[in-house]
Amino acid sequence: MKVKDNEIVRRFHATPDAIRLAILCGPNATRCQALANELAAPLVESAERVDLTIADLTESAARLNDEATSASLFGDKRFIMVRLNSGEAVRASASIENLLASETQGDPVIIVAAGMADKTALAKKIASAPDALIATCYETSQGDAVAAISGMARDEGVQMSRELAAAIAALTSNDLVLARLEVEKIALYLDATPENPREADPELLHLLGAENEEEDLGLLINAAIGGDTRKLAHELAALSTTGFSEVGLVRLMLRHLTKLAELRTKADQGSNIGKLVNHPSVFWKDRDNYARQLNIWSSVHIGRLIERILMLEIALKSSGQPDHVLVEQELLTIARKAAHAKKSAGLR
Repeated sequence: MKVKDNEIVRRFHATPDAIRLAILCGPNATRCQALANELAAPLVESAERVDLTIADLTESAARLNDEATSASLFGDKRFIMVRLNSGEAVRASASIENLLASETQGDPVIIVAAGMADKTALAKKIASAPDALIATCYETSQGDAVAAISGMARDEGVQMSRELAAAIAALTSNDLVLARLEVEKIALYLDATPENPREADPELLHLLGAENEEEDLGLLINAAIGGDTRKLAHELAALSTTGFSEVGLVRLMLRHLTKLAELRTKADQGSNIGKLVNHPSVFWKDRDNYARQLNIWSSVHIGRLIERILMLEIALKSSGQPDHVLVEQELLTIARKAAHAKKSAGLR
């Protein structure tokens, strides 16, 4: 069944035993991932999680259905999480179709297939299945973002002007996951609740350092992807006293890598890198960073980077290690890989 992205979580939770597959697709990778996390949230506490990759699905067309219908070691409920990078959904078609054709009702499967269009043959087959849900996550418009942020604020007990909601939308590039973090931060600062609402002053956004924090995280991200290990170490040291939002960094990095992947694809098709980064769709402050990074990373390696960051998000929620340690280790690993690639290519 094809549903809207803002309906899939409610529908899935309303009849979880009746849905064998829920898939998030479309251009908004961050939204896809956020909704997948919401779908899985009630299952995490009582069910065993099994993560599969495109390699698992292409190795055997039966693997996905076998995992969904297998009993856990202790007979507990399970759920399967699959993340497919752009273009991988086609390679996973046989495995997904095998799951849909199975007569055995198994544990739920949640698939993030950011980049897959909802007009493909596979998407149409999923939409026609009575025990499957598919939703397309589009980029959020400015108007929709402002309306959503205003709704978030009301739910948190924050009385927020449209101007402040618009400022948060602009700050987060209409990313509702990041916007929610800002709204929650404001609610905590004001000690606001639905029963005890508080009015948010427009100056709060500056006071709480939202814009500065995004700029600081951007410095970390660009230093890592750009292979500047010395700068990365300096920025990590500078933030060690104040700390930073690890979840916010993951979201921003996914957004950055999605844009980098888009530009790399166009470059692979023959477009000039200089012209690509000087397009109005690229924020002027990031143009030099994107140009530098496009000369370091191939499309394949950008896809692997995205997968690593998605796996980092899983680790932040399940490893038990301090979040900042996991994030710092990953940033340093990426920076060293980029530095090595620069050296091999003779880049500075």
